[in-house]
Amino acid sequence: MSKHRLRYITSVFDKKSFEHENLNGIRAISILSVVIYHVWVTVKEIVHSEYEFVNLCLGALSSGVDFFFLLSGFLIYGGLRREFDKNGKINIKDFFVKRSLRIFPAYYFALFVLYSFKRIQLSKFDIHSIQDPAAIAMFESIRVGLSNVWVDALYLTDILRVPVVYDGGWSLSIEEHFYVVLPFFCVLFFFRIPLIPRLAVYLLGFSVALFNRYSISYPIANLDAVYQLYCRFDSILFGMLVYEMYHLFPWETLHLRFKLFWSALLLVLSFSLILWMHQIDSSSAFAIVFRPTIVSVGFGILMYFSFFIKPIKRFFSWSFFRPFARLGYTAYLWHIIVIPVVATKVTPIVLKNQNMLSAVYAFIYVIFFTFLTSWVVYLIIELPFLRMKEKLVHPIKIQ
Repeated sequence: MSKHRLRYITSVFDKKSFEHENLNGIRAISILSVVIYHVWVTVKEIVHSEYEFVNLCLGALSSGVDFFFLLSGFLIYGGLRREFDKNGKINIKDFFVKRSLRIFPAYYFALFVLYSFKRIQLSKFDIHSIQDPAAIAMFESIRVGLSNVWVDALYLTDILRVPVVYDGGWSLSIEEHFYVVLPFFCVLFFFRIPLIPRLAVYLLGFSVALFNRYSISYPIANLDAVYQLYCRFDSILFGMLVYEMYHLFPWETLHLRFKLFWSALLLVLSFSLILWMHQIDSSSAFAIVFRPTIVSVGFGILMYFSFFIKPIKRFFSWSFFRPFARLGYTAYLWHIIVIPVVATKVTPIVLKNQNMLSAVYAFIYVIFFTFLTSWVVYLIIELPFLRMKEKLVHPIKIQ
């Protein structure tokens, strides 16, 4: 194997000069949390931990999506902010070309594979030979989802609540819709107003999203409030606000009395909020309404200090996280495909040993095969387009 080919294959492990390693750790932990959550949703009816806090924590790891939103808001808004500060304008055409090359090839390839997989499943289903109502309902949902593939293809799963091919597409749709508006909003308005009015706009945005979730899902829980654009964009806004704080008020430049005390207090607050929200039933009305806000505050404080507090920065910059971060987007797309495929290997073990040890085995097994699958897809589909994107505009390290 040539050295060039080997370097291409192992590029997921490479350190890049324009990256902040701490953000790789955040991205890696986010995707690992989401994968573990979806495996737990699959096995939790079989496996029961004797410790209720473990059940609650695993059931709340969908918060990894909020961390993803936070990170996306930080990075995308930060890139627009730096470009505007440097040039006094934003090249909106380049922005959408870069976003398209980053997002579309991997997404549409995964959607095509999943659509084909479900079509094959459906073709093997004989409704006259199945008596189980649950199985009939499942395959009917697949049938309707296949007919709604256009909803997936047009990124409408955060607006139209119908059965679809790719059940995890709602979060990608929220991001896409947000970023269709963001560059125009920034260049025409947001970048032209001082900080205090900007903070007022942030507060308004947080309030609108929170009110929308409250009006839909309180006091009776309604999962529509989890998946809709107008209910979940506040986590992205929190990421933008974290960039404002990072860029305008870096911790090492702040002149505060008892600085160590304040940093410790804020970190205690961050961990307390995160732990609290992972000990509340994620399907409850309270969690659906308030958890995105509370978790975003906790994650936002942690993200901010990951740039400045050495032990936290060192942890998130651990090189172990780098390949998981590099494959994060692909892994998010493919873990939903991997889980049912590897279930034939994992399910017998979980059924035989209905304990948390077998659940841990399931987590490791799915993470491993998600990583391998994502690595192959990344090299064949995603990386060529990423390199094309970098040729169009070389990334500038966050300052």
